Amino acid sequence: MEFILGLVIIVLILLILGFGIDVIIFGFIILITLATASSGLFFVYFNIHLLLSAKAEGKFTRVARPEKGRFDSAYYETEKGELPNIFPAEFVMRDKIYKPEKTVRLRIDRRGKFVFDRNARLTILFGLPLCAALCALCLMSFPYLIPIIP
Repeated sequence: MEFILGLVIIVLILLILGFGIDVIIFGFIILITLATASSGLFFVYFNIHLLLSAKAEGKFTRVARPEKGRFDSAYYETEKGELPNIFPAEFVMRDKIYKPEKTVRLRIDRRGKFVFDRNARLTILFGLPLCAALCALCLMSFPYLIPIIP
């Protein structure tokens, strides 16, 4: 809610300063393009980490907050000890996703500080193409928006 209110205030200030709606929309699309491009770089970074990681098996042990983390993370018992998942634990359907009695396939980071579980791998593998597609759509809209800017 605060985000929407802040966005409305920014748009009102830009309108008061004399910017047109077309310029504001173009600026908004530029911001979306930059955000998706930076998200794409995030996913490229983690795809590289995923490719360089080692296969392992482990069992889910608990959901807890890492020492230096802000969000709860799933912990898995592996041959290198108990390691956290790289991404925060899911809030929805937590009891169906994380089953303690089941052995799961994991990928361990080469430094051995965290693991990639199935949800993390799916997020990384689908996140990059989705970010690339959204960024491409935004870039393809530029030629249609440039003629309306004075």
